[in-house]
Amino acid sequence: DGRELYALLHLSPESSDEEIRRAYRQFAQIYHPDKYQDAQMKDVATENFQRIRDAYEILSDENKRQIYDIYGMEGLNSGLELGPKLNKPEEIKRQLEELRRRKEEEKLFVHARSTGSILANISVPQYLDGDGIMGGMGMSSEIELPVSKQNTVTVGGNLVVDGTTGSGAATAVLCHQLSSVSSIDFMATAGLRSLIGVQTFRQISPNSTATSGIALSLRDGSVNLSNGWTRQLSEDTVGNIQLVLGTESNISVGWQKKDEKRSAAGEIKFGTNSFGASAHYTHRFSSKSHGRIAGRVGSTALDFEIGGGRRISEFSTVRMLYNIGIQRVSLGDLS
Repeated sequence: DGRELYALLHLSPESSDEEIRRAYRQFAQIYHPDKYQDAQMKDVATENFQRIRDAYEILSDENKRQIYDIYGMEGLNSGLELGPKLNKPEEIKRQLEELRRRKEEEKLFVHARSTGSILANISVPQYLDGDGIMGGMGMSSEIELPVSKQNTVTVGGNLVVDGTTGSGAATAVLCHQLSSVSSIDFMATAGLRSLIGVQTFRQISPNSTATSGIALSLRDGSVNLSNGWTRQLSEDTVGNIQLVLGTESNISVGWQKKDEKRSAAGEIKFGTNSFGASAHYTHRFSSKSHGRIAGRVGSTALDFEIGGGRRISEFSTVRMLYNIGIQRVSLGDLS
């Protein structure tokens, strides 16, 4: 409550500078470690002497004392510092509020998360046909920035070149936390599939969550509705169902299992114009390396993938994946 340091010196907050100096000299003599021979008593005296000295260093400094009187130890321990000497407590309080606001902004920036990847697609059949080994390249980047306790902004984009064609997209998402169990996302995407949409999330029980969304295409005006349900099946296994209604209506059922050493997932999807199934398994050999196998089968794809990756620094991972399909064999991935 802003009185602890005064209590250490047996003073009141209204004490004068002379009273503070006199009290410090008195208690410094009582608790000076050199006065005690017993080891235990010497340790106690050393601790008390340090507390008395710390209290005096704050209360004998005019600016520090004013900060302490207004904000207590929190104001002193927050790392805030005053510029020119100010005489009025109101001026000190105003500057402290400004410095605290900047401190909060710095904390938000520190919590920003950015990710990115570079993909190199190397085609062996294309190379054997004499057309060059590079089948295409792609890159993507995303940054997530908390702007307040309830709001987070995510901005991302990607560029892909495949042969002589290319595409790109930019996405922005604003996530607003409505409560501890629900949130709402506002999203917009510009590119070949420009759209705007809204998605809500809610935890409906300790083990179940539900999502619902709507997206409007800015190219043809079509509307897609989506609903998803996720349930915790066991300590490390999750199951989910996704239903999409619109120009590409489909329903999918999937599961994910993950622990410290391995993770696996599978999905079956049925749509109005397609169907398919996919699965993948990842094994972590150590904290830095992993292996992966995956497969897809359906009306639009039939391929098998095997590879792995290794963390080469705190923020970077290199992966190499071999993909074998009906029409071609390709490999690549640096992210």
